[in-house]
Amino acid sequence: MALHHDGGKPARVSKKEQKKWSVKKKIIVILCIILAVLLALAGGIYLYIRSLLGSAEYVELDTSQLGITTPSGSVEDIGEGQVEPAADITNIALFGVDTRDVSSDSGRSDALMILSVNRTDNQIKLISIARDSYVAVDGYGMDKITHAYAYGGPELAIRTINQNFNMDIQEFVTVNFAQLANIIDYVGGVYVNVDEDERQVLNDYIPELQSLGISAEPVEQAGYQLLTGGQAVAYSRDRYTGSDMDRTERQREVLNSLFDSVSQMDLTKLPGLASMVLSQCTTSLSVDEMLDLGTWAATSGPSFGQSALPNGECNARGQYIGTRWYYVYDLNTATEILHDYIYQDINP
Repeated sequence: MALHHDGGKPARVSKKEQKKWSVKKKIIVILCIILAVLLALAGGIYLYIRSLLGSAEYVELDTSQLGITTPSGSVEDIGEGQVEPAADITNIALFGVDTRDVSSDSGRSDALMILSVNRTDNQIKLISIARDSYVAVDGYGMDKITHAYAYGGPELAIRTINQNFNMDIQEFVTVNFAQLANIIDYVGGVYVNVDEDERQVLNDYIPELQSLGISAEPVEQAGYQLLTGGQAVAYSRDRYTGSDMDRTERQREVLNSLFDSVSQMDLTKLPGLASMVLSQCTTSLSVDEMLDLGTWAATSGPSFGQSALPNGECNARGQYIGTRWYYVYDLNTATEILHDYIYQDINP
């Protein structure tokens, strides 16, 4: 409808047009309100996640002290003496220590793994290294790799991995292994296959765990079963059944089962789980780096693989040197296997 002007007075709008405009205006206002609420919620969630991530203890590393090298297969020659990364791969050292352990192993990295994140091929790989591996520890001579963490914390532990396996690790995450029991209980336990020898050793650890305030009851029978947090920690600590590689296999079995349990959890329990885990973590990863990594993992759905060093190709053997028992093997072969797995996706 045309608008008519009369003697310079403002144009008049019919009641019908006023009603139409009023409806449109209301819709626009409602949409704006909804958008504002969504943005506010998104902002609140973002801030909440940042606050959770911020509960981890942050440690800044001196990268010049990490013994970083360029792993074979990690770069490609692009001509004219220049190279570029073969893939977008980040390697992170994972340490499991038990700061409340009253045994002689207190402060040592009871579990030692490399978490390799390959964003190019959408993969996550977990490689465990035997804790009794006989390696060179800078300033301390040849020793067990597990001792490096006790001697010099995460910095020396990372340098030991980099120097002995020609790696480029610059980041780490350390978890208080004793708190693993509480985390496992929170998610409802983990399923593992316990043989009779493992059951007996597991039960021998129960009194010690109870003395540390960790709730644990003896396992009554062998077989595939649901373990509580305390029982799972005892199972992971078993260093008397089989070799050191069997020990790392038990640890990976518990972690894999834990991942399965987490994936089936009620979403409403995830913030509580994140708070529990992060409050027991020490890491060199910033909040932004953790957010970036977590967002990628949540949106990309990467595949998951695992391996362990040494394997049968490394001429591995248990050996007493002096009065101590070590896991001795060919580090050059182990390094080649590690690089092939991470950078060439050759599964050992």
